[in-house]
Amino acid sequence: MPQNFFSRLRAYYIKVAEVLRGEADAASVFANTTDIGISRELVYAEFLKQHAPSKCNVFLGGFLFDDDGAESKQLDILITTDTAPRFNFHNKDGSGKSFSPVEGTLGVVSVKSTLNRAELFDSLGGIASIPPTRPLGRRVNTLLKINNYDDWPIKIVYASKGIAPETLLAHMNEYYTQNPAVPLNRRPHFIHVAGSCLLVRAQEGMSIHDRGSGTAVPLPLGTYHLMTTDPDLQAIIWTLNQLQQNATASTHILFSYDSIINKVNGLP
Repeated sequence: MPQNFFSRLRAYYIKVAEVLRGEADAASVFANTTDIGISRELVYAEFLKQHAPSKCNVFLGGFLFDDDGAESKQLDILITTDTAPRFNFHNKDGSGKSFSPVEGTLGVVSVKSTLNRAELFDSLGGIASIPPTRPLGRRVNTLLKINNYDDWPIKIVYASKGIAPETLLAHMNEYYTQNPAVPLNRRPHFIHVAGSCLLVRAQEGMSIHDRGSGTAVPLPLGTYHLMTTDPDLQAIIWTLNQLQQNATASTHILFSYDSIINKVNGLP
């Protein structure tokens, strides 16, 4: 029966969450994980490599850049399409850093050991620094509508532990009160503190299921919804679903990186 399968799938994701929290042997879920426990970045990157669509390339991070040469601040994990150029010469063994054009980047992750006020502000500042994507224009079939491309890449903050969920939400609201110029599309989609909470930024048409009434409750655009029930499970399935959607949409976009050749050669 399907119900039995989804019970097993739930149990599988819960086991993945235990690995992310450091409460289980990574080898029980991930393949080829020799010494992976030495770094939360490596563990989270391995989780993405094993579970995101195969169209996704996952690298330990560096920065994103745009056609004008603007660069983001340091980001811990980059997720790109399989057609984006790779700059991984200094990351041969997986412990170095890479970088990527913002066009063709599907997601980024800021990883923290403990998400307190200072570390939260650092993550929010790094995400706010991501250069904007260019309008799709003729790079996509006019008959196909890709919503919210200006909100790419998916932006995630992940921490092994952190301050109380309500305090975290208050600090995040404090940051954007102090920095009102940061647009919604350069704010995190998900903030996940393992075993504690998940903050989800509401996007167009997003709603949550009210278990009491059995109805879908719309979320005001741009606001953050705090989840404390099954936060790890929710974070995993929301993250993978969003990556799958972006990966699917990316197959319909004509990405071109000719400008990199021109700029490297000193041309306008």
